Amino acid sequence: MFRLISTNAQQGFRPVILSKVRPNKGSLALASNPLQGNTNNGQYRVTQFSRSNSTNGTISNNNQTSYKVDNFINKATKDPLIKDSFENSEVEQKLNYFRELLSSTQSKMYNKSLEGRIAFNDCVNNLFELFDDEAIRSNLTGSDLFHYAHALQIAVFYNRTNRLSGNKNRDRDQHSNNYSEEMLLKNAVLNLAELIIGNEFQPIITAPMIQMLFYSMLQFKFNTEIINLWENGINDKVNGKIYLSQEILGIVLPTCFENNRFTYEEILQVYELNTKDAKSIAHNLAASIGKIAITSGDYSRALDSLESLLQLYENQSGKPNRDLLHSLSELHLTFIGHCKDYRIAKHFFDKVIEHTLPYKVILKAPKVVSFLQNCNEANEPIDNIIYIWKSTINYYKDNGAANVINARYSILNNGFFQLFFNRYPNLNQESFIKLREVISSYSEIKLIDETFLNTIISNYSWADKSVLNQLIENYSIYEVNRTPVSYRVSLKKMGELKDYSNQEILEKWNENLQCLESNRYNYIPVADWAALRDATIASPFPEQRTPLYLTVVNAYKNYMQDRKSCLKFLGNWSKRPDNYPQIARITTEENPDFNCDVEVVVPQFKFLRSNVDYKLVTKEITDNKKNNNDILV
Repeated sequence: MFRLISTNAQQGFRPVILSKVRPNKGSLALASNPLQGNTNNGQYRVTQFSRSNSTNGTISNNNQTSYKVDNFINKATKDPLIKDSFENSEVEQKLNYFRELLSSTQSKMYNKSLEGRIAFNDCVNNLFELFDDEAIRSNLTGSDLFHYAHALQIAVFYNRTNRLSGNKNRDRDQHSNNYSEEMLLKNAVLNLAELIIGNEFQPIITAPMIQMLFYSMLQFKFNTEIINLWENGINDKVNGKIYLSQEILGIVLPTCFENNRFTYEEILQVYELNTKDAKSIAHNLAASIGKIAITSGDYSRALDSLESLLQLYENQSGKPNRDLLHSLSELHLTFIGHCKDYRIAKHFFDKVIEHTLPYKVILKAPKVVSFLQNCNEANEPIDNIIYIWKSTINYYKDNGAANVINARYSILNNGFFQLFFNRYPNLNQESFIKLREVISSYSEIKLIDETFLNTIISNYSWADKSVLNQLIENYSIYEVNRTPVSYRVSLKKMGELKDYSNQEILEKWNENLQCLESNRYNYIPVADWAALRDATIASPFPEQRTPLYLTVVNAYKNYMQDRKSCLKFLGNWSKRPDNYPQIARITTEENPDFNCDVEVVVPQFKFLRSNVDYKLVTKEITDNKKNNNDILV
């Protein structure tokens, strides 16, 4: 038929960092030292592994005892039987501990409490540490490997959910910890895939285990790696049939289609070749073929797939199959988000918001945004777009969905207002009235909050100062509890409009600082420096506003967080030869004058304060530039 391995397919997995970093190196650990302790209050045993001749072992100070121990170790190194017994005992201990951890992760993976999540992360972290041991891996069973892949998949899911929760204060949370955890998980996913492709687990590979791994890879969008692993797998003489099982095809075929590995016609060929003798079609494969058909405009086949899933649903006895319900939901959502026929897409959309389905569908914001985009591309009336948007807001409110993942509102509103200002690129009476109607409609459904107003202002594209001022005033009109984010958004947007004077921009900067002060910040975060930059020197009007930027930076330079922040700040500017000489004057000159048309006065703060000596810290950068014969002007 056709070769399943592409001649231009990328061989191997993403190299450089991910495939080489190990989870027990440096800051990539989820816990301090997983083999030495845990934060689980003794709910599972932690074993300290050490070789019998390790300095970590507890050896009596008694000389006679030490002499006996030394003799025993020397004998062990000469006697293969004793040596093997030692090593086997250590591996057995580790293997038992590995299996205890697998059991613990299964009991903790659905505990949604903070303590439960911490305990689960500790277990997974310890598993990663042990899985790095070749002796452990060589003694695993198929069941062990499946449960490990399952734990990994759940950890990846939790990581993604946590990033989308919207509950974090991004100025105060430790991004390095979040980044390290994600890097650790990515490494673990790719490491397992590499070991499989290297045939390390060939005798114990199972379809459910491969499914779990593919689900994890999908979360990180390792699409090329999925295709590579699958194509290597189907050519495996021992396990090739596993990779052609319906459950695996249900995951892989959409990935191949989305990445142009196969055409729609080729997808159907693969599907038909592997299902022609089957008594039934797996629900996830039926859903996948349906989704691919929708994307290809083959709505008849997609409806046939949905009908086959509904038949499976109707023929169930007892409690509905959870995975089948998920497949039904995913196919239903695909009709909403990817069907270009407005009539069909709206039919499926209305079924969800009217709660007239025999199965549950949680309306996902990205699918709704895709529906809105399809409507816009089809030149549907703006009222149809607003109807979809308002109906979704009502749906989230009635179902409490936004309390689970707050990002849903943000994704939906951002997509809607992008389309709104695209549909109304210029300010006129019609567009202004329509914007007021939209804001009023939202306020009737739920309280106007900071995120909603931030989204409107971020997408605002009319070059009109008075309307932007009215939008900013809404924070007060609706008594919104503001965080520093809204001040940054407003300041940055002001930079896009020519009519704002340096004095007005400075006043908005001072409002930023007062917000930081009220929130007990003792330094000016990077995000505020970035907002000031975008409003001045990096705005469309740098000629008028660069002096203001330089003067403000000079006045508040010591309010940066720490030495590292100062070096990063000037280091980034050093990569911009057009701006660096001016920025460097703040370091090299005693009292630089930038001819600013407004006076910058630093008020007396209670919490904000000088944290560093900016000139002293950044002098090493300017000196280095001089030594490299760079000329400062």
